[in-house]
Amino acid sequence: MFAVVTKVELPEGETIERGRKELETNVLPMVKQAPGFVSAVFLSPPEGNEGLSVTVFQTKEQAEGAIQMQRIEPPMKLISNEIREVAASA
Repeated sequence: MFAVVTKVELPEGETIERGRKELETNVLPMVKQAPGFVSAVFLSPPEGNEGLSVTVFQTKEQAEGAIQMQRIEPPMKLISNEIREVAASA
């Protein structure tokens, strides 16, 4: 399995509740339909404005395809994407 690790900059002045609603209504349905999708975790920052997600796919090619399909809408900004092989999961 392979994971896409994405870091984004969240908009200044936005609430966590609004971000969670966006995740539930737009992001999660799209991610769940991606080929090879296994699981995803979206992490809100303890402070500051950087969000982090780890989305797991069955193959490296599916993880690469997910990055190509990824849509980060303004005012959110993409900081980084990287693919890592999953060493273990529980």
